[in-house]
Amino acid sequence: MREFILKANRAITSGDINLKDLPGSCGRLDLVCRCISSALFLSHDIRRDTIFYSVHYGKPNPPVALKFVGSQLKRVSPDERSIALFIKKALSKEHGPQWRESTPGIYHAKREFKDIVLEKIMEGRNVYLLHMKGKPIEEVINRRSYREIKDRGFVFILGDHIGLSEEDERFLRDLGVERISLSPLELHANQCIDIVHNVLDKLEYRGI
Repeated sequence: MREFILKANRAITSGDINLKDLPGSCGRLDLVCRCISSALFLSHDIRRDTIFYSVHYGKPNPPVALKFVGSQLKRVSPDERSIALFIKKALSKEHGPQWRESTPGIYHAKREFKDIVLEKIMEGRNVYLLHMKGKPIEEVINRRSYREIKDRGFVFILGDHIGLSEEDERFLRDLGVERISLSPLELHANQCIDIVHNVLDKLEYRGI
């Protein structure tokens, strides 16, 4: 299992979404949509072994967490507009502390970023923070280590264009979450997801 947790610092938290202005009035919802597309979609198929979380902290009612389960997803296309329409449906619902299904494979809840991370730690997952100053991913997840750790599942934490706060990073450090790096350059969040999938795909299907 592969899971991604995106902290979306300004992403809208209501269904009042202007599909013509995802980057502006919707708090960079375009970035969230691109991450969902990278996390879950293949050419003419869906990654059924992947779950994507976005935790929105924008106006008017933060936080709201969304969960996209690849194995259950239906009728969603990989383009930003289609994904935004399904996000709009989920954010238009009333949110409680428990996950509620909005449409097949898409869930919403009134949950904090930290709560979801703690849940994954308690589940015994391999949890990593994608960070420029981390160890190169090849040193941490490679042919030698992959077979030993893959059954626990992988969780990758990433920030949006703003990134994680110092408090968030301290929280993750105190939990012992390892930082891993994908590039010496600063990448977009959706590009990071593409690279992670590529690394894991090669290990899973080619053994390299």
